[in-house]
Amino acid sequence: MRKGFKPRFAVTISASLLLAMAAAGCGTKEKEATGGNSGDAVPKADKTYTVSWVSGQSTPVDANAKMIKYWGEKLNVKFDIWNIESKNFTEMMNLKFASGEIPDRMVVNGFSTLQQYVNQDLLAEIPLDMLKKYAPNVYAKTEKEMPNAFEYAKVNGKIYGIPKLVMYDRFRSPIVWRGDWLKNVGIEKPPETIEDFEKTIYKLANEDPDKNGKKDTYGLSASSLPLVYGAFGYLPDRWSQKGDKLVYGAVQPEMKDALQLLNKWYKAGVIDPEFITGENTGGYWALSHAFINGRIGLTSLGAFYHWKPLLFDGDTASHDYVEMKKVNAQAADALVHGQPPKGPNGKMGAPQGSMLNGNFISFGKPLEKDPEKLAKVLQIIDSISASSYESYVTAMFGIEGQDWSFDADKVPLLKNNLSTQDLEKMGANNVMESLELPEFSSISMSKRNKWASDNGYEKGGIRNQLLTALPSQAKFQTELQKMQDQTFISIITGDKPISEFDEFVKKWKTGGGEQMEKEASEWFAKLKK
Repeated sequence: MRKGFKPRFAVTISASLLLAMAAAGCGTKEKEATGGNSGDAVPKADKTYTVSWVSGQSTPVDANAKMIKYWGEKLNVKFDIWNIESKNFTEMMNLKFASGEIPDRMVVNGFSTLQQYVNQDLLAEIPLDMLKKYAPNVYAKTEKEMPNAFEYAKVNGKIYGIPKLVMYDRFRSPIVWRGDWLKNVGIEKPPETIEDFEKTIYKLANEDPDKNGKKDTYGLSASSLPLVYGAFGYLPDRWSQKGDKLVYGAVQPEMKDALQLLNKWYKAGVIDPEFITGENTGGYWALSHAFINGRIGLTSLGAFYHWKPLLFDGDTASHDYVEMKKVNAQAADALVHGQPPKGPNGKMGAPQGSMLNGNFISFGKPLEKDPEKLAKVLQIIDSISASSYESYVTAMFGIEGQDWSFDADKVPLLKNNLSTQDLEKMGANNVMESLELPEFSSISMSKRNKWASDNGYEKGGIRNQLLTALPSQAKFQTELQKMQDQTFISIITGDKPISEFDEFVKKWKTGGGEQMEKEASEWFAKLKK
């Protein structure tokens, strides 16, 4: 359902103001479903349902795309695909919501976003009995992989999303060095300590690693800054256990030492001065153009599979490797995969997701008044994602025989050099359906997983230990995050002195952070019980 349902806020208000209203805590009372007894909802087999569907993708999907048509005919559904670019997904969805448009099925990114959308009357409750009845395979396979997973999808005690388990979050973020540059400056292996890390990036910035006779290279940019924070024990945007409590990384005393070191490197010219805008200049989000085009010698952008070589005929997803191969084939084949550097006290860490990273498949609020249609959408998701391995692979890669075929290990091999964008254009990959249940994806991705394990990607990760939205998060998080980003960037660039960190910690705590830490520790204590 697109138009005709008005969420609780007025549609004439700007999207930014709506977010501010949500942050101020407006409309937080618990809502009651109005759909009646969910057990009475029975989809009609002879009825063609029209379902509006939002995933977020890097390229538009035509309404008559091959896989949209395939699943529509197979399931007796007319799919209304909203083309929302993944790079601007949140902003574009907020504009849709502000104009009164709510899709039937959508992706919600983040625990706090889930809570915010519930508070804004945008999402439908998913009754547990309906979930078990009409999406039994999704429910069973999710619970098998992560017991009590649906507890994390609750707001005010009600389920508002199907958790998207991320099989790749068994592995940490990438640490990729220009192996040819390391060799050119006399380094035989990637650094293991923060001291050697510093020596390495100084050499990459100062000793002409690309041998072009110009001083036009840097050691690292934005994506690799977390490696430095991790060497001091925390990541700024993660919650970690400290004693019997959860604490927020950005305000730990160790971060002051990390920021001081980064400021030193920035002043020395080894951090790319354009790090604030990041490494990606457009297109697919995981592409590190700064690295691919020879500006920096280290990157951590994307996931491990973006940087792996092509492992077999029909292999895909190696976006950065493939792009680098086009620019500099020898450099692409000389990439070196390293470990996070160990800090002064032996600590280390790179970002690593949780199997449950806070992303959900959710449903528009109007479906609470149409439980029959909600049941149908649950059936659709169950049929496509969870009914069989073959259906899952079809949803990911297209039609067997035309677009892919199984090898002896049941790994799907793509035909015709299909890229991720090609798959999205036809309505496959993360368009129909984007639930990658580990029971199936671990089979289809087995060769990539082995490569990741062989290259050390199961080691050295730091996970966020807070897997819920805090009650006060919608009220405080936006302003606290803005203050954090401004402070960290200002200290790194030298616009503000290192003493500004102490002021930031005080303001963070009095501005709502202390309340959030209290709520996080209370949640953690209940979880441990």
